Amino acid sequence: MLVRTLFARAAATAMLLLAMSPAAQAQQQTYHDMCVRAADMPAAYGGESDLKGNPKYPAYCDCFIEKFSARAQKAALYMQANPGKAPPGTAEEVAAQELAMRNSCRKQLGLPAALDPNKAGAPAAVQQVPGLKRK
Repeated sequence: MLVRTLFARAAATAMLLLAMSPAAQAQQQTYHDMCVRAADMPAAYGGESDLKGNPKYPAYCDCFIEKFSARAQKAALYMQANPGKAPPGTAEEVAAQELAMRNSCRKQLGLPAALDPNKAGAPAAVQQVPGLKRK
């Protein structure tokens, strides 16, 4: 959980910094590249490994990046208006928002829902990251 939380915070911070970049086209490509690489990440870490090789995956990335970029831009505007303050929300809330965005795009494209590794319905392999104790 700690590793996932730290990863989520680091990814959110990196995306927020990218969102403030003046090169919007390059920024979108960077987001898209990150989404494509997520197919190599296990679901337990917020990855999209269950979609690897799926012909709909590029369209999924386009959908997700549109939502993610809008949220990152909103957060960047908040940070510009409130110097020194992070946008409101805990790491868990940010992770829940991202899961909702992922599942919205998956549903739109007829793909299976992404599982929340912190919920009881997720398979044991997704719930327990090797070497990481859950509370």
